[in-house]
Amino acid sequence: MLEYAQSNYYFIKLIIKWKFYFIIVTVISIAAGIAFSSEFFIKPKYKSFALVYPSNIIPYSTESPSEQMLQLLESSDIRNAVIRKFKLAEHYHIDTAQKSGLSELIALYESNTEVRSTQLNSIEIKVLDTDPKIACDMVTEIINGMNLKARTLQREKTKEVLVLVNNQMIMKKQQIDSVKANLQELRVKYQLLDYEVQVKEVTKGYLKALSSGARKESLKDIDVMMRNLEEKGGEYDERKQTFDVLLGSYNAVKLEYDNLIRDINKELTYSCVVTKPFPAAEKSSPIRWLIVLISTVSADMFLFIILMMMRVRKKTNLLDLSE
Repeated sequence: MLEYAQSNYYFIKLIIKWKFYFIIVTVISIAAGIAFSSEFFIKPKYKSFALVYPSNIIPYSTESPSEQMLQLLESSDIRNAVIRKFKLAEHYHIDTAQKSGLSELIALYESNTEVRSTQLNSIEIKVLDTDPKIACDMVTEIINGMNLKARTLQREKTKEVLVLVNNQMIMKKQQIDSVKANLQELRVKYQLLDYEVQVKEVTKGYLKALSSGARKESLKDIDVMMRNLEEKGGEYDERKQTFDVLLGSYNAVKLEYDNLIRDINKELTYSCVVTKPFPAAEKSSPIRWLIVLISTVSADMFLFIILMMMRVRKKTNLLDLSE
């Protein structure tokens, strides 16, 4: 403890002894920090951000809607669209014709753009830029790009299902047409229209004719109809039931097809914006007082180390002389 106190006393004594130099270095470092953190050397950046929740997003795997939205927001398609729309290569003064120009542009975009999930499962989109209006507009464009990307992906998946449903509908229609043609043949050739009703009516007519003492010639038409019902009635009834089942199945598939068409044509949004972006009135970086503080402390520490090294060297030289 005594050695620690003596060491502190020694350092304080050294600082007091060389206080003039410390004052000069402090003043110079403060002035330099203020100068180099000014707009002439470091352009101020303004932050714009938005908080959004997922909406109408259907996850493709075990991911949650928020995780799915995060993946969409970080897609290269959205990044490239934002870079093109705001001409960020020119805005950042980067020559993309150079070998590393594109990589530099993407790296700078990613350093100025942050998309992260919050503790409440919302997504924060943050953009830094030297122009507060551009920063705000970039956040809005990222959200719009996510909506477009999600809509495009959902429509592509819906179109795949639509092809399958359309094939089912075509197959059902072909089956219906085939059964309908058979029914039409039975109707024309054997005068079969409604099996159950015709059986009742023909039976009733036959019994009535017999009870009235009608001659055999007058029963000829009834006999023909009864024979048609006996020979083709079962087939007709079976075909009619098949037709009704196929028609119901076709209508169900047609309803699904219409719903898919409706989904494709929907202009849904896939984000619920809780906090809208706005142009910042105050800059976010650089933090001038922090730069000045760090530069001042660093300069004083550097001076202190130099003085210590000079003192140690001086003592070493004195020892060498005494020998």
